[in-house]
Amino acid sequence: MNHAWTPTGLFVTATDTGTGKTTLASQLAAALHARGSCVRVRKPVESGCAHDEDGNLLPADALALQRAAGERESLEAVAPYRLSAALSPARAAALEGISLTLDKLERACLVGGRQGDFLLVEGAGGFYSPLASDGLNADLASRLRLPLLILAPDRLGVIGHVLLTLEAAARRGLDVAGVVLNRLPDPERPAQLDNATELSALTPDTPLYSVADTDGMAPLAAALAEHLIR
Repeated sequence: MNHAWTPTGLFVTATDTGTGKTTLASQLAAALHARGSCVRVRKPVESGCAHDEDGNLLPADALALQRAAGERESLEAVAPYRLSAALSPARAAALEGISLTLDKLERACLVGGRQGDFLLVEGAGGFYSPLASDGLNADLASRLRLPLLILAPDRLGVIGHVLLTLEAAARRGLDVAGVVLNRLPDPERPAQLDNATELSALTPDTPLYSVADTDGMAPLAAALAEHLIR
């Protein structure tokens, strides 16, 4: 597919679901907007949407992104495909009889864009999670050719998940802007666990950041924004 707009920006993905992608993407959108950047946020498909009082599906993640970016675009532009089942978008769309393809999601990400805009796309679930009838989050990222910002839960076992995701990105020729370890509340977390130190040694060329749940995401987003539009 040929487009007049060759976007610059980030594709926010993860090793798993529930890692804090929307929180960080929203904070980053707000930081870029505050610095005067024209941010086009996209959550091209969102599943698990609740119905509002009028019976319409409300994409909560996309709404947070839209507000953070200054409501420059309509919610329909930010999240054109909305699904009610809290499943992978590919599965939810199949159950709801909706045709969801990579072509459609790619077009949804690029519509309205102009040179100089910053395209911030949030995926759904993990990097290798099913996204459409014909592909994964990884396939959409490959089409857009945006650098990846990878979130991972800072817990036991995450090192292998991060390394696999980095290898998958490298196989597709995708740049990685950074890996963010998000320390979510976990009463069973081993006291001596230090994923950041181990990953830094294993991936010395990959920027690595650590945050504690939502605390620290705003400062990280501000630092990333300054680096991205310097």
